Amino acid sequence: MKSRSSSKAPYPECGPISERHVQALWYDGALRPESLRTVEGVPLKVIDPGTWNLEAGPDFLGAVVEVGGTRMRGDVEVHLRAIDWTVHGHGTDPAYANVVVHVTWHAGGCARLPPGCAEVCLGQFLRARSDFSPDEIDLSAYPYARLAASPRPCEAVFARNPDLFLGVLKAAGSRRIEGKARRLKALFVRRGERAQVFYSEVMAALGYKHNTAAFRALAEALPWSELPEERGAAETALACAAGLGVAREARWRTANVRPANSPERRLAEAAALFAGSYPGLLRELDAFDLASEEGQRCACAMLRSRAGIGAGRAAAILANVVTPFALAESRIPRAPQWLCPEDVSSPARLTAFRMLGRDHNPALYSGNGLLVQGLIHIHREFCLAAHPDCSNCALVSHIGESS
Repeated sequence: MKSRSSSKAPYPECGPISERHVQALWYDGALRPESLRTVEGVPLKVIDPGTWNLEAGPDFLGAVVEVGGTRMRGDVEVHLRAIDWTVHGHGTDPAYANVVVHVTWHAGGCARLPPGCAEVCLGQFLRARSDFSPDEIDLSAYPYARLAASPRPCEAVFARNPDLFLGVLKAAGSRRIEGKARRLKALFVRRGERAQVFYSEVMAALGYKHNTAAFRALAEALPWSELPEERGAAETALACAAGLGVAREARWRTANVRPANSPERRLAEAAALFAGSYPGLLRELDAFDLASEEGQRCACAMLRSRAGIGAGRAAAILANVVTPFALAESRIPRAPQWLCPEDVSSPARLTAFRMLGRDHNPALYSGNGLLVQGLIHIHREFCLAAHPDCSNCALVSHIGESS
């Protein structure tokens, strides 16, 4: 959850209502009042409440609403009071410029919202209702065990057919790995520097999602062949490059980044991986049979012991860089049917809940990184395109035509 401490605790006079309660009320169509109006009395219809954002920025991303019959797409921010928008500094934060709905519990107060942003006071509709009690909201069920109310045709197809689900995920995961391999092949042709391409891609993976661009820029600013051989000197050189040239071209993200994913920690891991090994690390990885489960496990163990990185991050590097690299160089004939388990990201987890429903067992897919890659591929290629009208999902249509 986001680290704004002021947004987690309820105001004393609010009783049992907290900001998270209001977030659940907005997100869950079974709890949200059917007929909403803005504070100015304009009818507001929620087509889709958006994706619950667990990181920095607005509380919900990509929402779709109709305000007075006009459809709007954008972000949603939730507060207890309207004035909290100003108190939290959102008015001057560009991350909130795309907010189209400001949801509050209490009426009154003023906030300088983005142009065209609607304001809705949920407390106005629920506070006086005898059948409403915030104590009955299971906050631990959000955002995954309870999904926003909208058609999920994929659940009807996959929930009772796990074999079909796993087959689709394997095909989607293979397709994602093959796509990465094609991109790497193009980079080989364009750059002609096999080792540097590998170094740049692994550095991007070490940057995690928040600092991918910055780590890729760092790899260009300090090429692998110029990295000092001694680990401590390599870490210092990387830190200097990161603070000088890279800082001017790529913005480092440190807010809401877990300590294990901090740029400083990742720089130390990069030094451990690449110092004194140009291009030795590649030769070591070439020795593993990445087409086999044993080869995948051995390569993962080597990366972990060499850099001290966690199993999930090592598995992600294998899936996103090392394995596609081997496929691009034809060292393996096809995408392996088993990859080391990586951490299940929020998009992958959300896609699994959409496909299987709230009561499924994550162990069905979490033990094979290829299946997690498949969930990511489906999220990006199908869910984002069909959202919010899942009835037009091309994946379900394709499955129906094939069966």
